[in-house]
Amino acid sequence: MTKKTILGMAVMCSLFATGSVLAAGTEQLDEYALPAMNVTALGYEKSNLETPADVTVYSGEELKKTGASDVANALKYKAGVYFTQMGPHGQNWITNSSKATLRGVDNGTLVLINGVPASFNGVSHLDNINLDTVEKIEVVKGGGAVLYGSEAYGGVINIITKKVNNNSVYVAAGNNGQRKYSASVNADKLNIFAGHDELGATENLSVKEGSNSSVWGSSTKYLISFGKSKKDTIGLNYNFNDSVNLSYNYTKKDYSLNYNGVKGTLGVLQHFDYDDAEHKAQLNYNNKDFSSVVYYNYRSIDNPDYRFVDGQTGREWEKSQHKMYGFDVKQRFGSEHDKFLLGADFKHEIYENNREKFSSKLTTKAASGSWNYNNYSVYGQYDKKLSDVTSVILSAREDIAKYEEKTYHEFLPQAQIITKVDAENAVYASVGKSFRMPNFRNLYYSSGMIIPNPDLSPEKGINYEVGYKFETEGARLNIAAFRTEVKDQIISVNVTGMSNTSTPVNVSEFKNTGVEINYNRDLDKHFSYNLGAIFSNPQRRYADGQEWSDALGRYQLSGSVNYSNRDLEAALNVSYWGNRVMNGTKTVGATKQLTVTEINKPLVVSNLHLGYKLQKNVKLTFDVDNLFNRKDIGNVDTSSSQYYTQGRTFLVGMNYSF
Repeated sequence: MTKKTILGMAVMCSLFATGSVLAAGTEQLDEYALPAMNVTALGYEKSNLETPADVTVYSGEELKKTGASDVANALKYKAGVYFTQMGPHGQNWITNSSKATLRGVDNGTLVLINGVPASFNGVSHLDNINLDTVEKIEVVKGGGAVLYGSEAYGGVINIITKKVNNNSVYVAAGNNGQRKYSASVNADKLNIFAGHDELGATENLSVKEGSNSSVWGSSTKYLISFGKSKKDTIGLNYNFNDSVNLSYNYTKKDYSLNYNGVKGTLGVLQHFDYDDAEHKAQLNYNNKDFSSVVYYNYRSIDNPDYRFVDGQTGREWEKSQHKMYGFDVKQRFGSEHDKFLLGADFKHEIYENNREKFSSKLTTKAASGSWNYNNYSVYGQYDKKLSDVTSVILSAREDIAKYEEKTYHEFLPQAQIITKVDAENAVYASVGKSFRMPNFRNLYYSSGMIIPNPDLSPEKGINYEVGYKFETEGARLNIAAFRTEVKDQIISVNVTGMSNTSTPVNVSEFKNTGVEINYNRDLDKHFSYNLGAIFSNPQRRYADGQEWSDALGRYQLSGSVNYSNRDLEAALNVSYWGNRVMNGTKTVGATKQLTVTEINKPLVVSNLHLGYKLQKNVKLTFDVDNLFNRKDIGNVDTSSSQYYTQGRTFLVGMNYSF
């Protein structure tokens, strides 16, 4: 560890100790947070001690104390959430969306908004969701495919949005060109939110020089910088009555990226513009025993790729649209001792990719087209109370995905058992099958650097988990031991004989075995803290018979300290990822093998948040992001270069409620 990291851990430990001393020297108060209820793990409301899964519930207000304005940058401080980004605002290469990974399973985390799938082509876009629109987030680790389908074998992140807004206006400014503005209004049944978030251009953030051999056929050294980035959000919510709700969210991102020449080749070698607009609409109906939702999601990408070398220019322009619509219905019935859930869902997706090419020097591999698929599913769950303390849950799902060329069938069983030993302790065990369908980009998307593979098979996995839970007034402890196994995992590999060109393939296996610990302590109504740790051994191999290779990171340590009083609130958040690696591929003889590159620095993210009420309706905030000024590698998925996060930034804001 560096001196800064050691100093940071010392600061946190001293705050824990200070909080304990203060609590011991004052009268203990009986105002503690109530046990959180969740609806994601079983499809209906359950308390933590009654849920046979590793579940954590975060309120929107709790997440705001990380200093983040969007979901992605808030969850990166939470235990067991592996976060990657490439640059400001959570950018991550051309997809320009940060990634949140549970249980180390790449592309195995399903993101839901009010129970509805929100990913496009396997990209979650958590950076699009403003925390001002979030009521709470439920994170379920270890699978969720029986209720929610493809992608959920690492876990599920369900974002539950607000039905009623607070009337408020927020303005903030900081260094590096940071500007944030937002307003929310409640007008009886109608709620409106609007927000704007921007950051100025950066200097070169990469340290290791990359080599771009595709720029007019010459090998040219470069470093990476980012242009000014902006995000705009509009949210509408209309409550017809207590059971029927209509919501709509619009987000637009404008990003840019430069390859800057070095060592005699000055100026911008290659420039990427990236505009991404998303629309998400839902009509929800909920009562005690029946719920249904109809939804429509739409995403458009406008991604010009300009090149400038020796006075020559060229442009390759991607314009793509991704549409998704469908419905989900759930019926719950039975008694206290025998509960049943039956459900069905349907989803139709359309992907259109249109590319415009200028200059004969551009590659001819870029292609255009339109593709679609239908997904039909039925699922059921039986919750049997075997005794006053023990329940068993048996679940199953039949999933049918029909593409233009082929049809996939998957049957997903799951068994869970939980014993509530007493009012404060519970133990559970779970085993279930999960899967992930190939997405449109895997099957059909082609460009100057990517060749699609329409012959891909679905990934298939098994999750095993045993856990212990303890919950009492002011203290909560979750411990889970898990093993995740995935067959036919889809990864991108280099194409033999074709420089800077890759294609997705099904490799042999991925596995991860580990232990997660999460402890929350409310010392009194003013002080609380959280400690989290995950120790695991994620590995993959390219083909049967080959040796296993390390993947991702082996351990994470996270913690937060919170203080609140009548007028003052303060929070310190730190997350530390160690033993990180990144994978690539190489050809040995006639076969391919995985490569492992160790990342020589741990990833440390940190934030200090302060808030002070000047008046009842006026609150000042001060946030310091990257408190320890760590310029860590942000994206472990790339082997060509190393990208670093920004240095320390600060933001001063004011919130006025009315």
